[in-house]
Amino acid sequence: MSVLLTFAFALQLIVGGYMYSFVLAAGQRSSNARATRIPDLVAFAHPIAALVTFSVWIAYVTSDRTGFAWASFAAVLMTASGGAVMGVATLRGSRYVDRPEPHRGVLDPGDPSEVRVAEKQIPLVSVALHGGTFLLLAVGTFLVALGVLD
Repeated sequence: MSVLLTFAFALQLIVGGYMYSFVLAAGQRSSNARATRIPDLVAFAHPIAALVTFSVWIAYVTSDRTGFAWASFAAVLMTASGGAVMGVATLRGSRYVDRPEPHRGVLDPGDPSEVRVAEKQIPLVSVALHGGTFLLLAVGTFLVALGVLD
């Protein structure tokens, strides 16, 4: 199980890095996105927390100490709190890249700040894969920490 979870952690980091590249590109000349709705603190702390979580998991795999498994589980949950904020910002609002979603038809064309935000350019498949892998990691690290799985 440790090998599967290590693979899941690696997949999580790769997909998360891919999605994070959209956020980092916001406002750059090479990007169509002019801004992001993700708070700066969360955008900074979430990837760092993910790398720390992976490091704690590697410490568990190399030492086989239960304390590191519990720390990995706690770190997965802590990292997920930032991921939830980013996920809500990504899934909220219109999926149209070039215009806001009309709220009340023609007379209320919607919020113009929804146009060209980085989160709208992130493919939903990667958001779903990242969320599904999180569920696997949360359950897997919890069961490893309990000693149910090895």
